Amino acid sequence: MKPLPSILVAALSLTIATVRGEPLVIAEDDASQSAYGGGWDNSKNGGSGLTNWTLTTEGNDTDRHSGFFIADTKNNQDLNGIAKNDKAFGVFANGSGFEQAVAYRGFEKPLETGDSFSFMMENGPFEKKFEKDDPTPGSIGLVLRSANANSSVADYNKDALFEFGYYMGKPNYQIYDGSGADKADSGVAFTDAGVSVTVTITGADTYDLEIQTMNDKNVVKLPGRKLSASGAVQSMDVFDRNGEKYDAFFNQFQVTMTSIVFLEF
Repeated sequence: MKPLPSILVAALSLTIATVRGEPLVIAEDDASQSAYGGGWDNSKNGGSGLTNWTLTTEGNDTDRHSGFFIADTKNNQDLNGIAKNDKAFGVFANGSGFEQAVAYRGFEKPLETGDSFSFMMENGPFEKKFEKDDPTPGSIGLVLRSANANSSVADYNKDALFEFGYYMGKPNYQIYDGSGADKADSGVAFTDAGVSVTVTITGADTYDLEIQTMNDKNVVKLPGRKLSASGAVQSMDVFDRNGEKYDAFFNQFQVTMTSIVFLEF
């Protein structure tokens, strides 16, 4: 038998392996970006990979207050859990009625399978700020959506695929998605030190969830969850719906994808 040509031997010996590389940042923003030096309003678009903010409120008069601001650790010392360069996005909604503040933002590139979206959130317990107050339970959190309706606070959960937050009367953080009512409770107890949340898209209507509590860095993994519907994630919003005495804070929004490296040997 004739020996195989050396070039064929080399080809047969070639092995290709795939290795996961470092996550690639697709979009990100935080409150310490220079764009927010003059405050947080509809004209601002800090970071990269995200569209302009659209800020909406309901309840602004003598007895009702709602709005947005850039918080710093000098005036909000409990921000240490989620602050970056001593800054975070602040939201407030308090008064005699059911006040609301919702900030909308689109992704320039919709989230795809394999992408991870993360954010940080921190707030205090629900307590009355004024003697007279609407008894409707309040809530604070974030929504991922398949479209970007943003004309008013009423759009906060329109086309919602995923909603995470802290809800009055619930001791644990809640998750509203397509996984079923019996899986709404995250099992993670509320902490005023804040949480870091990561959503990793695994399919057309599935995702994995990770929740890290900032006080002890403990991570709870909730894999194999379902979105409320199939469809690409096009936008997000953060909301404070009658949060009352304590403001809500959000920060460090980021979308990443895991790079694949091909190795030949």
